[in-house]
Amino acid sequence: MLFEFGKRGRGGGRIVYKNRKEAFVDFVKVSGANLLWQIGLAVIVLEFAFPTPDIVYDLKRLISPDFDLYCKTGNLVDFEMDFENKLRAIRREEVRSLEQYTNAKGPEAKFGGLI
Repeated sequence: MLFEFGKRGRGGGRIVYKNRKEAFVDFVKVSGANLLWQIGLAVIVLEFAFPTPDIVYDLKRLISPDFDLYCKTGNLVDFEMDFENKLRAIRREEVRSLEQYTNAKGPEAKFGGLI
């Protein structure tokens, strides 16, 4: 009895196995190679794709000034979000007023020289 599996390639040739054992052995080879490839890929991802704790620590220090200050002094920092927001608002308002002052046009430019 011959075991035939679908068409293969352009020539329309078929994969023919003499018996079930030969088909099973070929299936195990292909499946085993696929499994080894996936395990290898998983090991590479686990080993190199995730940052190590020291890299995470350095990134936290770069991103968060509060965490950096805590690392330097060792004390908890009293952080007032309301005060920080007020400072940001004042800085934004200064920038806006400076932009308005520099972009301001005289009356002649606004009305096309009619005044």
